[in-house]
Amino acid sequence: FLEHSLSHFQTQVLPKCAPEMSLTQQELEAIAKEKIQIFKEFITAEPPAQKGEDLLELWHQLNDDTFNSAVIQTVTGPSDNAENEVFPYEKLYAILGDGGNWKWPRIWRRFDELERRGCAYRPDEPLSLGLPNSNPNIVPQKVLIVGGGPVGLRLAIALKLGGHQVTVFEKRREKRNEKNELQQLGFTNRINRPHVFHFLRNDLDRLNGKDFMSSKMCYPVFTQADTSSIGIDELQMLLLKNALLLGVDFRLGVTYEDADVVLDEKTQKPRWQVKCSYDEAAAAFHGMPLEGFATFDVLMGCDGARSRVRESQPEIFGEVDKRNFKKMIGVVANVQKVSRKRLKELGFKDGLEPTDMKRAHLSSGSMSGLNYYKASYHNYAIFTPSKEDLERAGFSGSIYSFQEGRAAKQPKAEEKARLKQWVLERCKEVGIPVDTNLSNDGFVDAPNDVMAFDFSEIWKCKKNFAFNLPPLDYDAEQSGPWRGKSLTPPIGLVGDAVTEPFWIAGVGLQRGWNGIMDACYIIDNLYNMAFSEDPGKASWNSHLQKLQGLLPTLYDCSHDGRMTREGLVGEHSDQGVVMTQLNKQLKDCEKPQWQLDVDPHTRYEPLAKLVQDKYKGARILENVHPVVQKTLALRKLPESGVFCAKKLLSLNGKSMATDDQDCCLKPDSKKLDSKPQDVPAPPAPPLIPEAEVLTSASNRAANLQNMLSKHIDLHVKQSGTRKGFNDELWKELPSQGSFAEMTETQWEVMTEKHLSAMQRAELLHMRNMKSSLQQQIASLQQSLHAFERAEKELLMTAQPLQEL
Repeated sequence: FLEHSLSHFQTQVLPKCAPEMSLTQQELEAIAKEKIQIFKEFITAEPPAQKGEDLLELWHQLNDDTFNSAVIQTVTGPSDNAENEVFPYEKLYAILGDGGNWKWPRIWRRFDELERRGCAYRPDEPLSLGLPNSNPNIVPQKVLIVGGGPVGLRLAIALKLGGHQVTVFEKRREKRNEKNELQQLGFTNRINRPHVFHFLRNDLDRLNGKDFMSSKMCYPVFTQADTSSIGIDELQMLLLKNALLLGVDFRLGVTYEDADVVLDEKTQKPRWQVKCSYDEAAAAFHGMPLEGFATFDVLMGCDGARSRVRESQPEIFGEVDKRNFKKMIGVVANVQKVSRKRLKELGFKDGLEPTDMKRAHLSSGSMSGLNYYKASYHNYAIFTPSKEDLERAGFSGSIYSFQEGRAAKQPKAEEKARLKQWVLERCKEVGIPVDTNLSNDGFVDAPNDVMAFDFSEIWKCKKNFAFNLPPLDYDAEQSGPWRGKSLTPPIGLVGDAVTEPFWIAGVGLQRGWNGIMDACYIIDNLYNMAFSEDPGKASWNSHLQKLQGLLPTLYDCSHDGRMTREGLVGEHSDQGVVMTQLNKQLKDCEKPQWQLDVDPHTRYEPLAKLVQDKYKGARILENVHPVVQKTLALRKLPESGVFCAKKLLSLNGKSMATDDQDCCLKPDSKKLDSKPQDVPAPPAPPLIPEAEVLTSASNRAANLQNMLSKHIDLHVKQSGTRKGFNDELWKELPSQGSFAEMTETQWEVMTEKHLSAMQRAELLHMRNMKSSLQQQIASLQQSLHAFERAEKELLMTAQPLQEL
């Protein structure tokens, strides 16, 4: 009792009685100066120099007690970590401002422009741009995501923007011995480079990809056309920065073991009681035991092909479907960069690396596929020879296991050496530079040097999401225990945990990103009765049936890649709804980026057709598309006052010393350690006599009147010479039908709805051929520019030969 009374006095009574302390500007500058340096290291951290563990260490230095104590002003009152939560980046912005860096205001604005949903949306917030909440009926859930790979991190970001409480468990912590030799792979040690689709590139740009990655690392992501790629480690580092700045609780060194269903006695709501284990470092940092339990509303498995979440719930996900594919092996190689001097010695006369490749090549009498991507610090190649071809070369075939490759299990030394030699021969055939004089024969360090995977057998889960919930207002004291079907808290799988990735086709990230948005859509609408067509009459059972009935459709669309044409291309069509509406509102309007949205009706062609009548024919201008609404709202924004830092109210329990703090920091503000200089006011202009002003105004008015009169006379003369109405240009309406029907017919022609399935296939083939030719032309132009630069450099730098 005494301890409780003392604690109450110290935390509740004493602060109210003591005089409020103020934070001086000097104290704020000292704190900001320290944080600015850490934040600079945070946003510039990237592989191979830094790993995920290094980035988390920098974040822990930023996210200390001082940072957590910050209180900023919002439209709903002072921020509070429990009742009025703000994103961590908003606190950083209020403390650091632009940090004396021209990029930082752009970084903050990118975060501000991310769409909030549910309780993360503030209706009177200037950042909302006056637009409605896309889903005001979201009930925030406590979500556990198992796996800190690209899919798990992107899912965490999307859920956090919907107001959910998100925790990520990632067990893989890198371990090295005293000689700095790798003993255990970390979660950002994979350097393979998946293909980046256009819509994915837009998404990474939206998430500060061009500012959180160096220009050298951005080049293969944002400047290439059909060969755009990104390293798994690079993608994870980019997404981890975003996730941390948006408040995701990322827990490294925590392993998911198992999960059981527990029911709330009063509401009967089912939850997941998760059994987890902490390694020693994680247990010490979080103050947790090595083994324990935690409760979550939703459980999401993003833990890869050997998903522990899937394996722990066989009664939900069932047996995995397997089918034999054509015999195909994927041989992955990561080779070191070669210096320009060495490139010339190896036969590359211009000293430049070859351009990226996606083609087939003839090798040892058989045809093999090849993908070759240049990265910032290494180059990546994947060959797809036949299994017989490799066996003829002396391979046993025992190492070709996808799971073993993912687990970084090393084959025998002799087998690995033969595989490396085979890769060197293929690289020489196709012109990929490898310097065998470098360490590890020109390959990067193991285990990422060379690997082989067997794609002869493909598997996928029968379903990827399940749930069965009682209504929110269910009361067991009044209605008794639940008597319906067995209750299941929401559980899902996304990414490689659902379907074995097929690297050859390069669709892993496409499936993963669509699966992310599908999972968010389901979780957002778990308790949203407005999801039904008639929410006033819909029962809870009908709501569940409709939401559960959508799951197979979303699964099939994601797995089969049934995206809209605009989604596959990554931009809005010139004749599409968005550009048609924008061109009516603005002249020469720049195309907004096509972005993935949580709503599947904007991403999948079968679902988009269900809502196309909303924008069909004359109705295209009646219903304004959400993308058009946001684009117009951004164009109408004032130059300042919207995308600016929120006002800092207190830090470390001390309120700001002045109330006139400028919260909108300008991009050209000086560094915190510079001293302000007194700038003399400019001299006042001389006064002009009133009589001179009146005379000048009268003369200008007379000149304007004369000019208008001349233009009116000229217009009258020209109108007199014009011909009358031309009857030949008159077109009578058809005897059958109406003008509206004729307009609908012309609209069908414009939108290609009148074509048969065969005609549409032929049209798509012609467009694909056209796109392929355009990409080839662009690639040839890049090669031409490269040769022109090399020619110019040779002419400018060549030294004249000395006479003997």
